[in-house]
Amino acid sequence: MQFTSTQDINAPLDYVFQQLTDFDAYESFALRRGAQVQRKDNIPSKGIGLTWNVVGEFRGKVRDVDIQVVEYRPDNILKFMITSKGIDAAADFEAMALTRKQSRIKSTLNVTPKTISARLVLQSAKLAKQSLNRRYNNRFATFANYIENNYNKSQRG
Repeated sequence: MQFTSTQDINAPLDYVFQQLTDFDAYESFALRRGAQVQRKDNIPSKGIGLTWNVVGEFRGKVRDVDIQVVEYRPDNILKFMITSKGIDAAADFEAMALTRKQSRIKSTLNVTPKTISARLVLQSAKLAKQSLNRRYNNRFATFANYIENNYNKSQRG
């Protein structure tokens, strides 16, 4: 199952990509939500191979997920591979400059089942694909607004 969203942001490409790759902020967000986050690599800079293990409650069950950066091209592309017991997912982010002060980011999430029970869950989710796509798009729009608001605050201060 695939979800896609494209958002335009009134901020320069370098700022947008910097926010998109703010992994410390993602870790803090997960910790505030009650998840346990453990960094599994020793890589000192942003790039391919960064890996985290995240354990937290989602939809009433404790989930154990590994997240790894599998492609990293500064100011352009960021790809993650997400693996859990029943599902694999690939999250792709592509950033591009529209003008010097406006950027576009495209997000694609491909979810693939590994077990029969996960396949059944995804089959039933396909029935609600339109509503799930709308929720995905709204969440990504919220994230894009967050980046734009951060940029506007940094310009005022």
